[in-house]
Amino acid sequence: MKIEDLHIRVVDKGLFLPLARRLARDVRKVSYWSPCERAFPTLLDAIGDGFPDISRVPCYLEDLQDVDLFCFPDTGMENIQSQLDGDFPVWGSHGGCELELKRGLFLDTIKKLGLPVPDYDKIEGITNLKLHLRDQEDKWIKISGNRGDWETFHWRSWSEDENELDAKAARLGPFRELLTFYVLDPIDADVEDGCDSYCVGGEFPSLVIHGMEAKDKAFVGAFQELDSLPEPMREINEAFGPILGQYGYRNFFSSEVRITPEGEAYFIDPTCRAGSPPSQVQAEMIGNLAEIIWAGANGELVEPEPSAKFGVQALCKFHRDRENWSYVKVSDELDRWVKSTHCMWQDGMLCLPPGEYVTGCEDWLTGIGDTFAEAIRHLKHNIKLLPSGAECDATQLCELLEEVEEAEKQGIEFADGKVPSPDTVTA
Repeated sequence: MKIEDLHIRVVDKGLFLPLARRLARDVRKVSYWSPCERAFPTLLDAIGDGFPDISRVPCYLEDLQDVDLFCFPDTGMENIQSQLDGDFPVWGSHGGCELELKRGLFLDTIKKLGLPVPDYDKIEGITNLKLHLRDQEDKWIKISGNRGDWETFHWRSWSEDENELDAKAARLGPFRELLTFYVLDPIDADVEDGCDSYCVGGEFPSLVIHGMEAKDKAFVGAFQELDSLPEPMREINEAFGPILGQYGYRNFFSSEVRITPEGEAYFIDPTCRAGSPPSQVQAEMIGNLAEIIWAGANGELVEPEPSAKFGVQALCKFHRDRENWSYVKVSDELDRWVKSTHCMWQDGMLCLPPGEYVTGCEDWLTGIGDTFAEAIRHLKHNIKLLPSGAECDATQLCELLEEVEEAEKQGIEFADGKVPSPDTVTA
C-alpha cells in the first residue's frame, strides 16, 4: 500500500499530538483519539479538536473500515493493542511499557542481563521511607508504577528536604503506605548519554539518533551509525532488544545512560514509547517516518532516511492560565516547528485549556540542519517568529553543548563533524 494513501489512527493521551500532526503531512488522513474517563465530559477533553490537518474521533472504533493502521506512541492501552492486533497493523509497545513503569522489573531485568546496576534500597511505604532517609544524604528516589504522583526526586539531606517529603506524603493521601520506593545511590558521572530510535521485534535500525537531554529544558541530537556509538551503549541495545522482542514490541525507544569517567555505563531509564523530548524534533529529522511506522506495525524494520542530520529543541513557554483558556496566534511559517501538547485549534490559533491540563503540558520549539550550528541557527530564527508573550531561551542548549564537549574529552564521539561551543548559542 502506498504511504500517501494511508489512514493512520493515532491513539494518545495528549502528549504526542505533535506526532499526529507530523504524520498528517505524508499520508491521506490522520484521525486522533484521546480517552476521556469522566462521567460528564467537558470541552477540556477534546484534545486535538479543530486542527485542519487531523480529525478527532469520539471513539477509537469509529469508522474502522477506513482505518489502515493504529499508532500508540505512549504507554498504556496494551489491552486495546492486543484486541486490534491481527485485524490491523499496530505500532505500539504491546505491554513492553511495563519495563519503564515498573521500576523493580526494570532493575531485575538489567541485573539478569549482566548490566551494571546502581546500589539501591527498596522501601515499602512513606513512613519507612522517612525512617530510612533520616540519616541519608544525596540519594535519588524513584517510584514504581504511579509516576504521575512522584517524579524522580533528588534527596539532599533531612534538613534540606524534610518539608518536601512531608508535602509529597500529603499529596499521596491514604495510599502513601502502599507505594514502593527505590532509593538509589548517585552515580559518579559527568556524562548522561542516550540513544533515541525505535525497535521492531527486538531489532534496532543501523542508523540512530545519538542524543543528550537537559531534563525539561532542551535536547540536542545527531544521526549516527549504531556501530559508532560508545561500546557500552551498543551493548545495552544488544542486550535489551531481545527483551523488547518478547513483548512483540514495535515502537519508539530511548535509553538514558550515565557513563562514568572509567567508562562504565549505567542504564538508568528506558523510555518504552516516544520520548518527550526528543520525539518532537526526532519526527522532523526522519523523512520517512510514516513508512517506518507502517512497515514496523507490519513487523518489518525500515531504516530511517534523514531529512536533516542534526536537531535541537528547547522548552518554549506559552502562557497557560489555570483558570481561563489561553490563545496563541502562530504563523504558518512557525507552525511546523512549534510542538504543543494537550491543546486544540480554532480560527487559526492554538487554544490552550485551563485547569488540570496546565500541569504536564509541554510546548517545545525545534530546529534542524545539516550541521549543529545550522540547527541552532534554525532554532534561533524560529524564536524570532514567536508571538508576543511567548518565550524560548536558546541558552538552555549551552549546558548540553558543554556536556557534549566533556563526552568527547572522554573519547565519546557524539557526532561526525564539528560540535559548536556554547558561545555559538549566545552569539
